[in-house]
Amino acid sequence: MTTAGDGVSTCPQRCANLARALVTAALVAAALAAPAPARAQDVPFERVLAGLKSPDPTARIGSLVLLRQAGYLEAAPAIAPLLADADPIVQGAAVETVLALYLVDVPHTAEMGRRIVKQQGATLPLFAFVQGPGATIANAASPEIIRGLVAATGSSTPTVRFDAAYTLAVLGKPLILRGQFPDATRMIDALIAILRESNPVMKEAATNALGRLLAAVNQAGEPDADLASIHTQAGDLIVGGLNEADVNLRLASMGALGEMRYERAVQSLIDLFNYHKKGPEAMASLDAVAKIGHPGSIPFLLVQLGSSDAQVRRMAVEGIGRTGDAAAMAQMQVKAERDQSAYVGHALAFAKARTGNFSEMTKLVLGFKYSSLAADTFSYLVELGPAAALELASFSTNADQRVRAGVAEVLGIVGNQTSLVLLDVLMRDKSRPVAEAASRSQKRLVPRASAAGRMP
Repeated sequence: MTTAGDGVSTCPQRCANLARALVTAALVAAALAAPAPARAQDVPFERVLAGLKSPDPTARIGSLVLLRQAGYLEAAPAIAPLLADADPIVQGAAVETVLALYLVDVPHTAEMGRRIVKQQGATLPLFAFVQGPGATIANAASPEIIRGLVAATGSSTPTVRFDAAYTLAVLGKPLILRGQFPDATRMIDALIAILRESNPVMKEAATNALGRLLAAVNQAGEPDADLASIHTQAGDLIVGGLNEADVNLRLASMGALGEMRYERAVQSLIDLFNYHKKGPEAMASLDAVAKIGHPGSIPFLLVQLGSSDAQVRRMAVEGIGRTGDAAAMAQMQVKAERDQSAYVGHALAFAKARTGNFSEMTKLVLGFKYSSLAADTFSYLVELGPAAALELASFSTNADQRVRAGVAEVLGIVGNQTSLVLLDVLMRDKSRPVAEAASRSQKRLVPRASAAGRMP
């Protein structure tokens, strides 16, 4: 079992097996539909769109392949009807195509995804999900696409439902944060329907997707009464997942509850930690408690500062920082500042910044220099949000290219239009990784022209 940097449980081997059949079939069909010499730029756009309406499934898939190659956003509404296609191979290919249109960098997403999901056969929607923040371009998915994906979660084919759930999580989160998601309650209802299935793989996909989307609901502010009610319904169902027989589903439930900061789960998660004491489930439950950061967990977190395990102490420090409680912070700092673990010191720098004290930003940002701290550094800075962006400019000229690249990557997620000047400089950096990270971030902040990639 692998865990993404933001604490969300990812899919194990069985998810890859579930997806593999659809991927293989789609690739075969695409190969039949598109002869080797054909390229996106060689085919008239009108002909490609006409192919989407062909009665021949291989022709429809061929057009989807060409549109994916072109990255042509204006075609997205025309693809939307295929999200309900009667042919499951076409339907699955349509899900992956619309996702690819909105990704910053498909190869980069696949590369990052493979670092987390080690098994072969995983699909692009899963890779994009585990990539987490920064996967998508500035353009928001159209209402037609979102409604089509919601419909695809009801497909009779499990692989389509699986990919549609993860694609909704990836494309839906930015819309929820902007308050632009069309009929969010219907979307959550659709994912709850998958959560009620008997197959633990499907339940895990729905759990992860709900955790991501309901976390966005929290970030967006006070939801309306209907959305708040369904948020509680989904949260309580995910709490029920803590008692499932399948260990991977239990871990996914812990990750989702932490990501959505579901306060009603705190005591159950504390009880799980106290029961297991060590091992993956103990660590996952503690991580969830730390991410929720509820004041009621402060006594529990303070006790964990005395653990012999540096990772336990690290999570306790993070959690206390998220509570924002001044007295708890003071007690924590007495112990943490004497702690010799680099993990704990790094977490302390984050906890201070989380409460408005940016005096240790240098220690925090320089975590990009170390492979053991880089992922936490990225997650910490993303969580700090726009406040971190204001502090990052001075690190853009750091001598270490790993720091410059990390800063460039984060700026596209926490920055705004004023960050583009700095990104423009970093795009010309002599280090290729830095320049590529800055280029990706520019795409996260600057909407792509709808006609970009138009085929003649």
